[in-house]
Amino acid sequence: MAKTTRAFQKVTIKDVAKHANVGVGTVSRVLNNNSHVDPSTRQRVLSAIKELGYIPNPHARRLSTGTSDLITVITPEMKGDFYQMLMAAIDEVLIKNGYSSLLYPLYNEKKYEALRKSSEILLSTDGLIVDGVSVDKILGDIVEPNMPVVCLEQESEKYDSIMVDNYYGGIIAGDYFADFDMEIFVVTHRKAHELESTVFDERLEGFQESLERKGRAIDKIYYVPLDWESTFEVARRIFSRYQRCAIFTTTDYLALPIIEVARTVELKVGIDVRVCGFDDLPIAQVLDITTVKQPITEMGKLAAETLMKKIHGKARDKVRKVILKPELVIRET
Repeated sequence: MAKTTRAFQKVTIKDVAKHANVGVGTVSRVLNNNSHVDPSTRQRVLSAIKELGYIPNPHARRLSTGTSDLITVITPEMKGDFYQMLMAAIDEVLIKNGYSSLLYPLYNEKKYEALRKSSEILLSTDGLIVDGVSVDKILGDIVEPNMPVVCLEQESEKYDSIMVDNYYGGIIAGDYFADFDMEIFVVTHRKAHELESTVFDERLEGFQESLERKGRAIDKIYYVPLDWESTFEVARRIFSRYQRCAIFTTTDYLALPIIEVARTVELKVGIDVRVCGFDDLPIAQVLDITTVKQPITEMGKLAAETLMKKIHGKARDKVRKVILKPELVIRET
């Protein structure tokens, strides 16, 4: 009996799909008692489940049989208020349409492998919104071909994408900095693996290109993890040598530690030290930080609205790419 149980546990939803000669999404719909399955197909799937001894994942089943339909949102590492703003915008649209969201952050390889192995998590959803991670490269082999998908901050050849022109955001920040008679520094985050977003690199490239066009250059680029402790240390190193400088951070999240250290060493922010962030997070608004504002709320709502159209068969067949423009907001820093 013990040997039989172990054999049953090895059976996956993909095995059932292959045995029944159907897609994995069809198996998921049968498991969830979805009415949109042909009776003969349903019986074939149920027979395969019985023959193979497949035991469904109860957690995934619970998620997919709630009172409202489910949309899974996949993100890279989450820092700051960006994802709270993005999710609030997405949820506003989903709730109006009778859906709820499940957030799945891919912040390390273990989470990625868990997603690959636990296919029910991906298959028990009616649609995917994927932010900052390449669906084509990272998730292409585990997303069902007919799954409605919308990409955020990442271009796709197969799926609709909603993007902010981060390169242009870097350009307008560089245009602003080029007129400062100061050393120019950048504090940013370097992409370390495939599960991280490329937006920081795009912002840096635009910033660098803008300065070069105007005969200026970045004096030094500081790469930090997405944490305040490392940024505090970088700020201390900068201000131990420079009493006048302009610093561009590729996210507002990294601007705050720099401003705090500058004030601690009695430098006047906005006069001795100029700081510009990126995103226009609530902290930037509260502390009057100059920043490149990206339309986070608009991006989230548009992604959710696009996904709803795809789910209800109202979207165009042609892959659509929408590019939103950021804008420079000059404040006290």
